[in-house]
This record gives sequence, C-alpha cells and structure tokens, in this order.
Amino acid sequence: MSSRRFRLIRHQDVSGVSGTGPVAEGVQFTDGSVALRWYGDYPTTTVWDGIESVVAIHGHGGATTVEWLDPERGPDPDLQLPPRDSLPPRPWPDLHSAPEPQDPDPLHSERDFGSDGAAPPSTWSSYRVFG
Repeated sequence: MSSRRFRLIRHQDVSGVSGTGPVAEGVQFTDGSVALRWYGDYPTTTVWDGIESVVAIHGHGGATTVEWLDPERGPDPDLQLPPRDSLPPRPWPDLHSAPEPQDPDPLHSERDFGSDGAAPPSTWSSYRVFG
C-alpha cells in the first residue's frame, strides 16, 4: 500500500466548533500511521498511530466519518512490512508523570550554607524547580 488520502466529513457538529461538511484532510501512510490537518479558523496538524484512533476520538459515534479519496491499494510487496496486527501493542506513554525530585542546585550543597546554618547568599535564587 502507498499513502492514501482521506477527508473527515462531519455530519453533526457535536462540539459546536468545526461545523458540518468536510472538516479535515489527511493521509494514511504505508505503515498505517495517519497525519490529519484540520480546516477552519485554527488549523492544526496531528499525527495518529492509525485511522482507528482518529475515528475513536473524532468520530463522535458516527457524527463524523472518513471519506477515502484514494482506493485501497493493498500491501506493497517491495516494502515487506509486517502486518500491523502482528506488531506488539504500543501503549501511549505516561504523558503526565513528573520527573523524580532532584536537587535544584547540584553544584551547591547544604554544607555551602556555612557552619551556622545561615541562609545561602542573596545572589542565589530561592526558586525551587521540584518542590
């Protein structure tokens, strides 16, 4: 299969943002991944792991459908890509995890405060990256 173009057709504007009719255009690449470009006042481009993900998020239970502009060509024998369903699952990364707390200033340690435990010099920032 080579790249294949499509449009998203919105039959009902569930969100009240994009209107009805053609709302986005896209391309499905040979490996099944998808790039999607939204029309409208705030055009945006997004990339998806497959057309199934686009439909799951933007289909709104049938309110938006995919209109293929190119015929499905089938696998490209020259590429010898494994079938998508034979690949291991690719879960989304944990996008909301925080890094492990670290010393905000690794070049200075508690001993730099002096033997009396006084505050650091006024030229040091009191801003802590990880509270």
